[in-house]
Amino acid sequence: MSTILVSGDSWTSCWPLEARLGHRDNGWPNLVALKLNYRLIDKSRAGSSNYRIYRKAFDGLLDSSNNLVLVFLTSWTRMETGSGYGEKPGRIYQHISGQKTKETEYVFKQFFNGYKNYTDMLRMIISLQTIAKSQDTNCYFLDTFENNLLFDITLDKFRQILKFNMVLYDNMDDCRVENKFNTVKLLTAAIDRSMFISKSTYQALIKDCNLVEGHPVEDGHYKIANVVLEFLKEKYNGKTI
Repeated sequence: MSTILVSGDSWTSCWPLEARLGHRDNGWPNLVALKLNYRLIDKSRAGSSNYRIYRKAFDGLLDSSNNLVLVFLTSWTRMETGSGYGEKPGRIYQHISGQKTKETEYVFKQFFNGYKNYTDMLRMIISLQTIAKSQDTNCYFLDTFENNLLFDITLDKFRQILKFNMVLYDNMDDCRVENKFNTVKLLTAAIDRSMFISKSTYQALIKDCNLVEGHPVEDGHYKIANVVLEFLKEKYNGKTI
């Protein structure tokens, strides 16, 4: 049996349905796998940063038993740290901007760098696409949130990314800002957009669907499953991938 591996955050892991129902059967990954008659390996987890999403997809691409890898990007503002605090020593902790915990507020204040986080996301996408092609494995992406991955980024939008760290931004002259902006444009241009399931984001695609605590539920997952299946059908002219 062919295998599909998915990697994403709560919008992929089926939260809050998973918490409410005790399973992920209603999530789009399971719906896609059932329709394709594929075995599902679901590496998604609520609260994941792109760093975690990348690692799980990277490892999945190196495993030749996986026939299809789907990567759903999360917000570039999420970050992660290693141990040093928290209840589980040795754990990698995921941090979401705006989350009101002492540890997360400390981490963002001390370590967050918008330019690094954003360009890391771009490099992760390029890395996964390059590995997928070298491994001859089908790998496709969808951006979860609006105004996240900006293919047509402007200098003004880039300055907003830099301003997440005002100390860093205030110590940059215009030349340095422009050099970093050119790096972002260079990285963005290297991304293969044909490997994206839709030009629209997950968030935009389900804008008319029900949300619970800001997350999609049954109708949203069903709609995304159909978007993925239609993309695969068009990509392979209706053939089994």
